[in-house]
This record gives sequence, structure tokens and C-alpha cells, in this order.
Amino acid sequence: MQPNKITGIGLLTAAGVGCEENYCNFTARNSGICKVTRFELPTAKVKTDFAGLIKSLPNEALPPELLQMLNSDDLAQDYVKAAVYVTAEAIKDAGAAEKISSDPRRTGLIVASSLGNFLNVSELVKDYFMKELYKITSLIHGMNSYLPSRLGSMFGVAGPCYFVSSSCTSALNAILQADTLIKSGIVDRMLVCAVDVCLETGTFHLWNKIRVLSHRNESPQTACRPYCKTRDGIVVSEAAGCFVIERADAVGARGHATIRGIGMANGASDFLKPSPELLEAAIREALALAQTPSDKIDFIAGSASGSPHCDHMESEAICRIFGARAREIPLFPYKSFLGSTFGTQALSEGAFAIKTMNDNLVPEPLNIFERDERVAANAYYKAADYSSYHINNTLFVNYGFAGNHMAVVLEKC
Repeated sequence: MQPNKITGIGLLTAAGVGCEENYCNFTARNSGICKVTRFELPTAKVKTDFAGLIKSLPNEALPPELLQMLNSDDLAQDYVKAAVYVTAEAIKDAGAAEKISSDPRRTGLIVASSLGNFLNVSELVKDYFMKELYKITSLIHGMNSYLPSRLGSMFGVAGPCYFVSSSCTSALNAILQADTLIKSGIVDRMLVCAVDVCLETGTFHLWNKIRVLSHRNESPQTACRPYCKTRDGIVVSEAAGCFVIERADAVGARGHATIRGIGMANGASDFLKPSPELLEAAIREALALAQTPSDKIDFIAGSASGSPHCDHMESEAICRIFGARAREIPLFPYKSFLGSTFGTQALSEGAFAIKTMNDNLVPEPLNIFERDERVAANAYYKAADYSSYHINNTLFVNYGFAGNHMAVVLEKC
């Protein structure tokens, strides 16, 4: 059975609107992580006052033909507008609009999110209890099924259409399901949209209270320090992304990347920390399904978030699998630029991983100021040493709260 291809990409992060702007800012190291001004901070004593917040999308940023399909409630929500924007960008990039319209039932759509439409729901709840304003949209827009249904109707998708949530692995879980649906013959292509626009006073306060955030208020853009000995916590960020995934035999040589194999292992005893054993199992499964031996992996996109309690566990799993090569294969965590983008990670980080793979670009490690002796994998390289390097196969590692461990092997088209 032929592997499927990623043929279209859409992206929106704190670093920019659209794939091109995001990648330009990535190469310029301008992340967009900064002091919070969009909403009121919960108390004067809050220890962290920065995050990666997407900028509010003006209506004119959306294609006119889609803008007229959105009602006033949709237009009041960046959660909805962000999803529409990235889906439209990905479809255009893939040149898939005509294929979708010619046989709508042969295209499906999955929305992935960690927190769903939390931002809008929190506002509706406050309106209801504090202002005694009741709207039927308080119920409808709060349903996780709303956005997939809305996107499906807007883009003419009549195949499987639903919502997936599994913490930070939500997007990769959705890619796995999309890949499976195509291989089963139910559809020819899938739109996988991930969106987490979810930070406001309440959610930000909760993240502060569970004591996992970095406190480097004086330097937000260098606060997320995966693999660095001085790391002190994660940086929460918003993002939205979309992949168009299609059958390889239907697209020929076109495409950004081929999905070779996806592995999954769940069940860690600690809700917050990954298990090196389960992470190893997920990576081994991805390599086996990809029929790609470990010595063919040229680059590893790490999942490390900057947590002082977790990052070294990822290195432990990588070293078990790759042995001596773990000290040679470049290991780069895109969170050092984006922050932790909740359930969108496989799309937001994945878009950068695919772009750098296709450009044979090994990014210079970001925000590493001191080696951690517990990290034996190759996270401390110099990009100049890889100036003539070729990346054909990338291993993308993704884990999150609740014991979710996943990995995917992506091959250059």
C-alpha cells in the first residue's frame, strides 16, 4: 500500500500569518512570543506575564467568498477565523479545490484541538452569569462538533467530518486517523485542521498555578529552552494549522512530504511527564511501519518543551534507539521558537519541520546556553557543521499530558 502525501499546508502562529511569513520570521529568529497585552493578567502577583498569542485576524484577511459565508458569531471568534484561514491556505497550496467540489464525498475533514473553543465559551459563560445574556450560540458554539461541521459546509466536504482531542498529540492523532481513512479507501483526501486559540485571563491563570511555566519575564523570546540546563518551564502559545493529505497515486510527484509511518504508545503513570519506555515504543513503531531503518533518519524534530522534568527523558529514548548515531543526528525542538502550541503541534511544528527538510536546512539550536549532562543526544550541534547536509527522512516526536506518546516518519517527496 502506497504511503500518503502532504500536499498543502496552512499556518498561523504568534510568529506570523501564513506559511511564508512564519518561515521568514523563523529564519530571522523572530518568534512573536512577548508580554501579554491582549487580556488582563489575573493578579499583580502572577509569575509569568508572557506567551505566544496570535494576532487578531482582520476580516479582510479571509478570502471574500468565504467571508460572506460567516455569520456575526463566527466573525467574533478568532478560533473560527483562524481555522478558516489555514484551511483555505492549505487547499490553495495543494490545488485541491476543484477535486473537492467534483466529488465532495471523497474528501473528509478532521479538526484537532487540545482545549477546543474554550476562549469563546468562557466569554459566553461570563455573559450569561454576569450580564444575564442568553444566546443559543452559547450551546452551539461550545460543541466541539461545531467547527468541523462549519468548515465542512464552507469548503464543500461531504466525507467523514469530526473532532479529535488528545492533549498535545491531538494534531498527530488526527493525521493518523486521516492517513488510515485514505488507506482504507473511504476517501481520497483529508483536510486536517488544528486550532488552539485558547488563552485568556482564566486559562492563563490556571497555567501559572500548576507551576509549569517559565518565569523569564525579562526575556520572553529566549524563555523556552529545550535541552538547556537552565530551562525553567514551558511557554504556552496559540496556533492554527492545516494539512491536505492525499493518496500518493493521485498526486504524482507533487507534495511537501510523504507520511511513511506513525507510532503511538499510551499509558504513562504520571499525567504530566512522558515515559522514556513508551516514547521509545512509539518511535520504534513509527520506524517499523515506515519500513525505515534507524540509520536512514537524517534529522529529528524533538518534542521537548523546556520542562526541567521532561526533556532529558526524550534524549534517553532516542539514545536507546539510535545508539552511537544519537550523537550525530541533529535534534532540534521547534518549541524553542514557537513555544508549546497545545494540540496543534504536529501541524504548527510539523510545517516548519517539513519546510526545513525540503530546504536541507539544519536550524541552529535556539536558546541553549548551557549543556545538560542528562541530554546525550545531539542537541548541541553547530548549524555550520551541516551546511552541505541532506535531509531525506525526518523523525518527528510528539508527546503530551495524559500519557500520550507519538512519532511520525516523514520523507522528502
